Amino acid sequence: MNGEKGQALPLAILALTIGTLLIVPFLGHAGTSILGSRVYAETIDYRMACDAGIEHAIWRLLYDNLGDQLPNPGDLTIYQLPDILNGVTTTVTVTANSTGGGDPVGTIDKNVLDSFDFDGTYCNTPDIIHVSGNIYAIVYEGSGSDGFIRTVAIAPDGDITPSIIDTLEFETKTCNTPNIIHVSGDIYAIAYRGQGSDGFLKTVSIAANGDISDSPLDTLEFDEKNGYEPDIVYVSGIYYAIAYRGSGGDGFLVTVTIAADGNISDSTIDSYEFDSNNCDGPDIIHISGNYFAIAYRGPGNDGFLITLTIDSNGDIANGITDSLEFDTSNAADPYIINISGNVYAIVYSSSGSDGFVATMTISPTGDISDSVINSYEFDPSKGEEPQIIHVVDDIFAIAYRGPNNDGYLITLPIESNGTIPGTITDTFEYDTSNGYFPDIISVSDGVIAVAYCVPSSKGSLVTIGITTSSGGANTYRIRAAAGDTAIQAHVATDNITASIIFWQVQ
Repeated sequence: MNGEKGQALPLAILALTIGTLLIVPFLGHAGTSILGSRVYAETIDYRMACDAGIEHAIWRLLYDNLGDQLPNPGDLTIYQLPDILNGVTTTVTVTANSTGGGDPVGTIDKNVLDSFDFDGTYCNTPDIIHVSGNIYAIVYEGSGSDGFIRTVAIAPDGDITPSIIDTLEFETKTCNTPNIIHVSGDIYAIAYRGQGSDGFLKTVSIAANGDISDSPLDTLEFDEKNGYEPDIVYVSGIYYAIAYRGSGGDGFLVTVTIAADGNISDSTIDSYEFDSNNCDGPDIIHISGNYFAIAYRGPGNDGFLITLTIDSNGDIANGITDSLEFDTSNAADPYIINISGNVYAIVYSSSGSDGFVATMTISPTGDISDSVINSYEFDPSKGEEPQIIHVVDDIFAIAYRGPNNDGYLITLPIESNGTIPGTITDTFEYDTSNGYFPDIISVSDGVIAVAYCVPSSKGSLVTIGITTSSGGANTYRIRAAAGDTAIQAHVATDNITASIIFWQVQ
């Protein structure tokens, strides 16, 4: 026993040391957990208060005549809930997005839903494309005639986040009339006229959240002489085709390969001169199988439409399948779209810069009707750089640079057989100063976006509402904020019931 004297003290010290090492982190973790639990609880409280704000606004729209205070798109009211919820005040903002009231399909809201200058310095010939969710990318000629691509966020209700997500200057020398296409995953390709007026093709990466690669992935100079107004289209597999105005102002078509990782072939696969006289602003579209159609301003500045074949391996047939001179006077900036089945429409600027739309048929084997089905002058004053998209049923929307170079949008019916009744459903001057080179895209049901430019000044983006169902339903944007949390909802109501179209915690 005497040999064990003095051993208790070291053991006690060891136990105390181990206890200290365990207890201090435990107490710290407990404190952190308590703090985290408190923050989490506050977040839940704030969200519940926001939920209550949204529900209160819907109740007022249905039972308290709140809609009567917001008769026009863009009208808004801001109020606070009468009671404090979970220790915070809830602020509610209700904005009229579109008012039904029996408006016919195709009626345009006479106020832009939202607007944003995506470049406040310089912009020319913008081209917008959907990336994923609320994310969109815009390529354009920017400062110094360099090539830029920027990503922005547009919500389904037309709200534009007033900031740029990411930017890439993909061409530091010269970039004219860029045209962007999705390749695969997060890979995109841009065709444009570059340095020396040559034709260039580059690939970039754009993630679903809008992040752009720090530099282009690959580059190909597809024409070492001229590459004006290129338009790129998917063919098959890894094969793509580019139509453009080449040497001597003639019409050319080349094919290239673009792999899923963005790698471009070292040279073009095939090349074909489809018009040896003249070709301005070609627009190419896939018809069926190996058949493609190209609309362009050709000899005598007349409007021409041709069809040809491109095999799945990129080989271009040495000859044209069929052709149609759809306007014997003038056809600047033609843009072609499928209406239904074999029926297609081309919007363009004709004599006197007037705006026209013409319809014709193209069979799956490339046969074009001997004449246009219908032709309609949608703006007898000015209709330059028109773009057309389908809205709903037989209603189509055309954005263009109109009188005084302002930005115009019209809606009109084009029947499935190509008949154009000859009446415009609605007209809206969305920019009363400038509206050069508009590019139009659908955001959601009843909401479209237009990217356009003010020469030597800025690039702008607007969203516009178009009625897609007759009568009854009104739509509102509701935003409820409490603490550091906010919820935004897009709600449709017919004054009897309400449905939530969009809901997002911010």
